[in-house]
Amino acid sequence: MKKIKDMWNRNRVLIILIIIVLVCFCIMGVVMVKYFFGVNVSNYGDRLDDIQDLPFKEEDQTSLINLIKENDIVSDVTINVKGKIIYIRILFNEKATLDSAKGVANKSLEGINEEYQSKYDLEYTIVQEANENVGGFTLMGAKNINRGVLIWNNNTPIKDEE
Repeated sequence: MKKIKDMWNRNRVLIILIIIVLVCFCIMGVVMVKYFFGVNVSNYGDRLDDIQDLPFKEEDQTSLINLIKENDIVSDVTINVKGKIIYIRILFNEKATLDSAKGVANKSLEGINEEYQSKYDLEYTIVQEANENVGGFTLMGAKNINRGVLIWNNNTPIKDEE
């Protein structure tokens, strides 16, 4: 017991500092484990909790695809839902013009239920392949929850002439 008292008297400051450092490392370890290995399993965290009640149903997707395909200028339609975003890709044949393609996309908004439009963002990609008859186009449009209209962005590749 005398040896322990002597060691305590000689190294009191050092022992207290070592205890403080060990406690700090323990606290840092707990915080890091909670931060990096939290309880959330989803990549989105809790951002998707409000759409759990309203998933974009398969029959609604099919009816939207059929509504868009009613146009004779539409070749193909695909719908992909990721998180809170509905991606709609429309492929047009060579009869389509850029304005008519935009019109088809805008008209398809009427086929999407208001409940879906209030919970999901919409991303449109309208494409017409270029060939010898037409120049083709690639256009992307977006409508978020707060806006009532599609905002378009021209992504048509430009060829350099030599």
